[in-house]
Amino acid sequence: MKIGSLKWLFGRNSEFWPTNMKTGMWAWVGHRITGLVLVAYVFLHLSFLSTASVGSGDFNSLMEVTSQPLFVAMDFLLVIVVIYHAMNGARVVMFDLGLGIRHQKLVFWICMAIAAVLIVGGIWAIWDLIFVPSGGA
Repeated sequence: MKIGSLKWLFGRNSEFWPTNMKTGMWAWVGHRITGLVLVAYVFLHLSFLSTASVGSGDFNSLMEVTSQPLFVAMDFLLVIVVIYHAMNGARVVMFDLGLGIRHQKLVFWICMAIAAVLIVGGIWAIWDLIFVPSGGA
């Protein structure tokens, strides 16, 4: 089978070409990607905790590792992924209940605006929890 024969699937006129995808398709792709990221995070989180508990078993050393900039950045990304996935999931549940079906694009953008506000609030909360000096505020 020649690659040229798959032009309908992967060519510029295909509905799967990124510039041809509509808002709903991007929402679907984002929901699937964030779902995979969350599944990977759960497995990594559980393996990290089990390794840490079997290793030294010292909670303070575990907190030292997780307060490093890489882990803090991963926490910021996790907040973004969880909120997007939750808001898009709420949108899908609304559609399953028959709410907003005729205005799917508008409902998507309203949910994403709420997600943006929640992301800013979540990052602000994490920022205060992580970067407040240990001597107190």
